[in-house]
Order: sequence, then structure tokens, then C-alpha cells
Amino acid sequence: MIPIFRASARSARHLASSVRLLSSASGDYLQNTKIPTFHFQDSLPRLPIPDLKDTAERYLNSAAPLLTDAEFATTKLAMAEFESGIGKQLHETIVARDKSRYSSFISEPWFDMYLSNRQELPLNINPQLTFKDDEKRKDAASRTASLVVSSAKFFKTLNDRKLEPDMFHTQACMGGSGQGFFSFLNGKGGSDQFDTVCSMIPKKYAFYGAYLYGTYPLDMSQYNGLFNSTRVPGVKKDTLVKGEGGHIIIQYGSDFFKLEVVKKDGSIVPQGEIEHAIKHILSSKPDLEKPAIGILTTEERTAWANTRAKMMESSVNRSTIADIDSALFAVCLDHHTPVDFIDQQNTMLYGGSSKQRGRNRWFDKSFQLIILPNGKAAVNFEHSWGDGVAVLRYFNEVAADSEKLPSPTPTPAQSPPVKLEIEVSPSVKSDIEAAGKAYDAVCSSVDHHCYEVPGFHADYIKSKGLGLDGVLQMTFQLAHYKLYGISASTYESANQSAYKHGRTETIRSCTLDSHAMCKVFNDASSSNSDKQAALKKAVKTHGANTKNALMGKGWDRHMFALKYEALQEGLDLPGIYQDKSYEKLSEIILSTSTLSSPHIEGGGFGPVGPNCYGLGYTTGVLRGIFDPSLEGQVGFGVACMSYKNKSKVMVDAVHDVIDDLFTVLGPMDKK
Repeated sequence: MIPIFRASARSARHLASSVRLLSSASGDYLQNTKIPTFHFQDSLPRLPIPDLKDTAERYLNSAAPLLTDAEFATTKLAMAEFESGIGKQLHETIVARDKSRYSSFISEPWFDMYLSNRQELPLNINPQLTFKDDEKRKDAASRTASLVVSSAKFFKTLNDRKLEPDMFHTQACMGGSGQGFFSFLNGKGGSDQFDTVCSMIPKKYAFYGAYLYGTYPLDMSQYNGLFNSTRVPGVKKDTLVKGEGGHIIIQYGSDFFKLEVVKKDGSIVPQGEIEHAIKHILSSKPDLEKPAIGILTTEERTAWANTRAKMMESSVNRSTIADIDSALFAVCLDHHTPVDFIDQQNTMLYGGSSKQRGRNRWFDKSFQLIILPNGKAAVNFEHSWGDGVAVLRYFNEVAADSEKLPSPTPTPAQSPPVKLEIEVSPSVKSDIEAAGKAYDAVCSSVDHHCYEVPGFHADYIKSKGLGLDGVLQMTFQLAHYKLYGISASTYESANQSAYKHGRTETIRSCTLDSHAMCKVFNDASSSNSDKQAALKKAVKTHGANTKNALMGKGWDRHMFALKYEALQEGLDLPGIYQDKSYEKLSEIILSTSTLSSPHIEGGGFGPVGPNCYGLGYTTGVLRGIFDPSLEGQVGFGVACMSYKNKSKVMVDAVHDVIDDLFTVLGPMDKK
């Protein structure tokens, strides 16, 4: 059983009727795929459970560079005891359960982990992606209308199963081998022939038909959480709730407005009407005096659950919050104009320098569109319902479609926006004030810096025979070692959507080889050839670890599932989970992430702990954030977020390391 959403029988009936209604409507689709959207879901391969022996070995390899010799000796004994004892029993239990159901062994524990987490959502859970500008729309009303219409089209395309399935085409038959009897299918993945053949194969076998063409269909179960969903706080554990309706919620100042954008017959409200409605809302100054209940979604989850329970004593509030929870998504019309690019990115993530930060957000929604007065826009999304796959697909499709839309004349809406009523008791008002003070204190402690360098890009790194991501990850390892003289527990995400209900696996960028590399680079007697050899070896190891993580051969999720099983059975926590190694591996110091899209202007996520550096990075065309002369050049960019004003220190260290790497590797090799 997959604990994805709780839905009432009424909402289930409505969902079925909604599909029928949408199917009867014409047009307004982003795509009209021949292969139904979820055609491959019933035939995707299972996520493999690694052998316990392999997990133990990989765990020890990750722990070794973080421990003293004495600590590592203790860890090896603890792991040996675990592997031959209770760990073996727990492993056999999850393997037997996995055989009895068609899902992923990590899915249920992972949902439970997210929903049981009591941390505040902003900075800890919710990331953001910023759209590039739409040159035709430099104001909030027109930009909002175009993004809402394209979002509604995405919703309709998905809901009517006309969205093309997520697939990875190798263009080489038999899953990429390109050889054998089916070699005549090489290069035909994604072709009309491919679409026709795969659409005719029964769903139970559809994956294997795609595999013959060298195509890997990807899991799309997370798309169920994209629209009409909300994370509802609970005292001990939150719940993901799937609602109903074709409306959105618009926040402006402390007020909430309900606006229909998909009619009951499945048609989309015209763009001009939506823009007129937004202009109407923006025609008044934002009300910043009344208590802003949005700030409550920034609270620790149990505290927010208790306040929400008090609010729900009012029938007025029950109606309003039901409209918020069931909305397709939320739109936040922010009146704050950021002072620079850094403030803009912070605004999209947590509210930036605005005195009203967090007040006009609803961080519980599956996603929020945040629109600034100048038309800058971003998606801020809650992470428990899914990873970045569905959000990035939505982001790219909506960005591309919205830029193609016309600029119609705003016309009065047949269903104008409805201002929602909220009753705030003295007790709730006190909670709102306390939440605001606490959130302001946290946001004031966040530190954010960026760095861009031209010339350090994919072509340069590949000309040296090195893997791009591996070199960038080793750059962070070298920077941390340069600052502190030790290696650090590092997180990089590997997507596992190639498997049924796959989530993510951790790529452990800190390895014995990266640790050895750092020592070589910081040894004054090392030659450039010594450094090149050490870097090459560390990058090669990183590449192997990345491949293992993508193929279900990491250790983090396996060890997590074993721990979860022990706790579910009421057992004492096995010794390995009380060992120094698990403590150090669990405290992520370098949390790293990268995304590539032609539609992304920026993005960000908070540090996951008090000692963490959140590092978002990419290579490509530079913005010239601090040096206008760099704009348009190709290079490397990194954004670092931390607490305690440490970000600039890390960014400066990355700068120094890249200067060193240019010296060590030399100029770009020509083909």
C-alpha cells in the first residue's frame, strides 16, 4: 500500500466525474499523446533491494573519510555485528514484503519520514525554481494570467491522460545495447512507429515493448500529487490530502481570493478574464494590518496542527481552509520588489527582505506560483508528495507554453474572484504573532552568496577527459577541506524514477578517493601531475557511485528502510544506528543540487542543518550577477546558503579552488 493521499468517497466520485467532464471538452491541451500518460505504470521494473553485504561495504567506504582510525575500527565491529545478526533478519523481512506487493521497498518509509518530520517547511523542505522572464509580460497581472492558463492546460492534459509519458530514449535497441535481432529498431525510440506499437501493447507488458526500442519509461506516480493537493499538519504526523475543484487560491497581502480557472465542463476560463480578475485584486493596496494566517504554515508542524485545530472550530474558517486545501494550486501576488538578484531568489524561497515575508504564502500547498510586481515568477513546492521530476516537467511545459500565448484584452470574468472570510480568535492571533517573530528570526540568520566564473564549463572539463558533475562535486570537497582541513558528509540526489514508485538515492560525493585527493592538493610538495591523477581517480569513483545510486545500488535508502523496519517492529535500535559513523553520515554538511533547463533563471533551497552549506550549482550562460562583464559568457555558477554568515567564506573557497584547478589542468585542450 502506498500512503499517498487521503481522500473522501465524495472526492473520489468527483475525480471520476471530473475525468469524464474533461474528456468531453475540446482543445486546451498541451499535448495529445498516442500513448496514454500512465500506460507504462503497470509494467515498470521494481526498485532492487541491494544485498546486505554490498550495503555494509558501501556504508563503511562512505564512513571511513569522516572518522578517526579508532572510530572506524569501532564502526567496522558494529557493522559486522549488524550484518550477521539483526540486520540480516530485518533485510529478510523487507525482501519478503517486497515480493508480496508491486511497489518500491522505500516508498512507504520515505513518505512516513517526510510526514513525520516536525521541522518547518520553508528552508528545510520547500525549494524554489525561478522562471526566466517573459519579455511580453513585465507586470504581475499579465504574467500571472499566462502562467495560470498554461498551468490549467497542463492540469487538463494530465487529467485527460493526454500528457506524453516520461521516457528516456537511448536510440539503441534492447535497453541501449543496440545489438541483436532488434537492431533495426535503433534510432526509432519516440518515433510515430514507436508510439503506435507501444500504445497497442497491453499495459502489463508495455515497458518491455519500449525496452526493445531502447527506451526507458519512467515512473509517473508522483504526478498524482501535483494538483488539488495539500500537506495538512498533524500533531504527530502530517497527511497528504487530495481535494477537488477547478479553482485556484490567490493570496494578496493577508487576504485570500478564490478564482475559478477550470469550469465544470472542463473548459479553461479565458486568459483575458483571468487577467481582469488579477487586475481587480491588485487595484487595491494589500491589507497588511489584519492577522496573516499564511505565516502559520512556517511553523513547526505540531504547533501549526494545534493552531489549525483551533481555527477549525469556526465554520467560516472550515470553509475557507477547505477551499485552500482543495485548490488546484496557490498563487502568491507579492507586493515586495527585491533589491537585487540575491534578494529576488530569497523572496521566491522564503520571502527575502520583505517585512511581510512568509505572511502571504501557503507553504503546505503542493506548489505555489509566486509573482512579483515586475512579472518575475517562481514555483515554490512542498517536497513530501514528490521529488523534482514532476515539478520540473510542469515547470518546463508551462514556461514554454505561456510564452507562446497571446496578450488578449482583459475582460470581466463570468465568475469573478471571491474574497474568502477568516475569523481569528485572540488565541490564534497570539499564535500568528509568535509565528511571525520566530520566522523573522530564522530568516534573519540565513546567509546567501553567489559566485560565477567564466571558462569553467562542460566543454573545458570534458576536454580534460573528466566527468562534469564529478569535477564540480570534487570542487566542493576541496573547498571544504581548504577551510577546515577535514572531509564532510555530502548529499547529492540520484533520481530513481526508472523504477516503480522510485524516489531518490543519495550519491555520497565524499569518498576515500576524494579525501586522498584533498590531501594531495593541500600538500605543498605535490606536483600538478600528482594532483591531476588524484582528481581523475576521485572523479572516476564519483561516477561509479552515481551509476550505482541510479541503478538502485546505493546504501542510504537500504539502511534507512532497515532502521524503519526495526522501529516498526518495536525493536531496540541496532547498534550501528547509534554509532559515531551514523551520526556523522546523517549530519549533511554539504547539501548539493543541480538542475538544467532552458527556462530556469534561478533556484534555491535552504541549508538542512545549522552547520550545513546548501550548494546549488550549474554550468552554462552566466548572468553577471556581481560582474556585468560576465553576462552572456559560458561558465560555472554556484549559489551557497547557510546560517551564521558562512556562505561567503565557502564561495570564496570555491573561487580559490577553481583558480587552482585552472592551474593544475591547464588551458582547454583542442580536439
